[in-house]
Amino acid sequence: MIKVKFDTSLFESGMIRMRSAAVQGTIAGMKEAMEKFKDDALHKPPACPRDTGWMADHHVASTKRLGMNIVQGELSVVNTPYAASLHEGISRWGTPYVYKTPGTGMKWIESKALMYREAYINGVSRSFLKAIAALKFIHRR
Repeated sequence: MIKVKFDTSLFESGMIRMRSAAVQGTIAGMKEAMEKFKDDALHKPPACPRDTGWMADHHVASTKRLGMNIVQGELSVVNTPYAASLHEGISRWGTPYVYKTPGTGMKWIESKALMYREAYINGVSRSFLKAIAALKFIHRR
């Protein structure tokens, strides 16, 4: 009689290491993508208006882990109650806003999310794959 045994404990520990690396790679990639997103929103047309207050200085890119499986990136404009009306291109009186600085305009955040979404997603994916590739799974006794 011939018996064959296969110990799966190394597989289980490898999967745990892979999951951890995948999360860390995703977090790093998301941070990089969100900073690029912020930079694009501030500088690529239509860019953030600079003729009203200090709004460009109040853009904040953040990344956080939600539970075990979700990594969330967010770009927000904090402490500027007028940001939403400028983003929509409507003045506080309900009339169309006239942007004074050339190259600036409405939807400066939303337009970048649509124009460059593939680049941002690919950046996160590259970081994820790089973290997985860096793992060494060969176990020698």
